[in-house]
Amino acid sequence: MDIEIRRGLSEARMLASEHRNMLGAYVALGVIVPFLLLSSEPIFSLRTAMAIVSDPWSYRVGGSITGPLYLLGIVAVIVAGAMLAAWNGLLAELREGYISEIMYGMVAGVAYLFANLVVAIGFGLIAVLPLFLLGQELLTGGGTAFTFGLEIYRLLLSIVGSWIGARLCLAGAIMGDRGTLEPVSPFVQSWRRTRSAQWRLFGFYLLYGALFGIAGAALFVLHGAVILNNAPGSMVEMLMSFGWVLLFALYFLGQILIPAGLYRAGEPALAAAEVFA
Repeated sequence: MDIEIRRGLSEARMLASEHRNMLGAYVALGVIVPFLLLSSEPIFSLRTAMAIVSDPWSYRVGGSITGPLYLLGIVAVIVAGAMLAAWNGLLAELREGYISEIMYGMVAGVAYLFANLVVAIGFGLIAVLPLFLLGQELLTGGGTAFTFGLEIYRLLLSIVGSWIGARLCLAGAIMGDRGTLEPVSPFVQSWRRTRSAQWRLFGFYLLYGALFGIAGAALFVLHGAVILNNAPGSMVEMLMSFGWVLLFALYFLGQILIPAGLYRAGEPALAAAEVFA
């Protein structure tokens, strides 16, 4: 079973056109609500981060780290839940309505997050194992050549991690289509389905990530310049916040629509007997 990326993107455009209102609702849930929640914590403000970096010895943010960590966990569940709800609404044969989709998405989103966390931790443990074998003395006292080798190793790890992400890109769409709460078989199914197109998907997602990375870096530099040259709460700074919301919304839509389109593009064509049954 092959996956044509061009056909997948075409399917994604069709889904976007057919479900504009639903996608708008889930962008509000998965982007705007988390953005407002994170904005309530000073530590997540770019202005605060820049102040800490510029004067780390005198500028401090009061309070415990527990609150921001809890908030990050809540935001992660909301985002994952909105994604699973959107996949369920996009791909299920019969929609059951927003309430049912959101209830499913919030439960399935936790399972999806947990499965991704297990994969990330497992990959991380395997990645650091060679470093433990080298020993602390070599890691801290290695020369220039050893430091260069470590940088190459980090680059290879990032490449392998991106490849694994491409192989598992269909897992959420498979969960949403089937309405399942169990993430293991969708992850296995994604790994199998992407086998024939793994290098094309890997290259595509590298390009996709690079485009959003460049856009994010440009917005970061522009926002930093605005902070340095304007008072807190100015209209220009509020417009920069709108720019971040727009960028996150586009990325969120891509994270939903592209896997959904690729999943539909990889589905086997129906036989004639099934079409006219």
